[in-house]
Amino acid sequence: MESVGGSWTDSLSPQTSVPQDSVSSTSGSMSISQLLQPASVSPAFSVVVDTIPDHNSIPKALARHEARLVHYYALHLGRWLDCTDASRQFTLKIPALATTSPILLEAIMSFAARHAGDTEAASLAHERCIAMLIVQLDSGRVADDDALLCAIVILRVFEQLSAVGNGSDQERHLAGCSALLRACQGPCVDPSAPGLREAAFWVYMRQCLYNACIHHQAPNVDFSLTLLPIPGPGAAAHALVSETAWANSMTWICATVVQFCFGAEAREPSLNRMAKWQELSSAVESWANSRPRSFDPMWQGEGSSGGGSFPEFYFAADWHVVAFGYYHLTCMLLILYKPTPRFAIRSAHSGHQAQILEHARAICGSCKSEPSNVPARIALCHSVFLWGALLDDACERSSLVQLLQELEHDHAWPTAWVVSALKEEWRS
Repeated sequence: MESVGGSWTDSLSPQTSVPQDSVSSTSGSMSISQLLQPASVSPAFSVVVDTIPDHNSIPKALARHEARLVHYYALHLGRWLDCTDASRQFTLKIPALATTSPILLEAIMSFAARHAGDTEAASLAHERCIAMLIVQLDSGRVADDDALLCAIVILRVFEQLSAVGNGSDQERHLAGCSALLRACQGPCVDPSAPGLREAAFWVYMRQCLYNACIHHQAPNVDFSLTLLPIPGPGAAAHALVSETAWANSMTWICATVVQFCFGAEAREPSLNRMAKWQELSSAVESWANSRPRSFDPMWQGEGSSGGGSFPEFYFAADWHVVAFGYYHLTCMLLILYKPTPRFAIRSAHSGHQAQILEHARAICGSCKSEPSNVPARIALCHSVFLWGALLDDACERSSLVQLLQELEHDHAWPTAWVVSALKEEWRS
């Protein structure tokens, strides 16, 4: 591939932004998916400041079991949600906000208890949270409630962890979230995520990408939103703002490419589609060539003996690893869905396997080198359905299965169905 298959570290010339025009009913039996239907949450939701729940009230004194789960979340799980946010808002702000927001507290406890293996406590907290959510949605006090938005995306992670086999966590579980988050963003989305509502939006974006890639469907994202430019050097707290904005810009570019591959654009005339492909390819190349040098691996090299042939990469921060993974996922998608020749996927499988596997090995290598970075391994699950069938080396297959099994064993993210699907594919 000409413009998206180059090395991660080639042709670096740090600049301040990527050209943005290129990327432009009982509670116990209900899930958030059933509550947040478009019929009940309209895109026309108005921001009613006077009806915002007061989260500046006196903090609640937590019971021991509540404090234990919030502490568990802060130590182990906030990092999942902050994986493209250098200011770590879900780790540093959410535990304190939970003491003034009961619905957020219950969402945190459901997530923490589920991850810790306390199924009963997780289910009870989830039921209480859903019951509160029903009241909030019925009251209309939603559109400017940051704590509620954060609770919704945390509940989504709980539901993803609770999904049974064969990828049954379908896109319908996100129904209504897009309208709600769209109403709260306004016409633009800020990649620097200056506040919790913006941070919640980027968590939601990554949740959409997971389902879209696995099920080969368009992400439930409003692409009429305008992505704001990456802040320049004069911005306050520039280092953290810039790091966050660059990571989230790669997330947005990846989402636009997923939309190109699986959305309505897939049925456009080939000439129009090729022009769009070139635009997206240029956006990916521009991001790769312009991003800060801090996004480069601190070290990279061939894999150690006995560790398979996946290369090794060591990064300074979680968002560098996640951006690296989305970059390589995006490159693979552009190779697979290049409009020419007509049967792009068939051609890619025969003529571009080496390029696809080079990107796949980069993703696997970064995940193997960063075992505590859960979002990076979740992104690996995104990509494996694109290239897993091409992997024919027994050692690499074994290493890939180990990466996936570790994700479920160590972090409770369901991957057994992915491993089963891969092994079935390899037997055929």
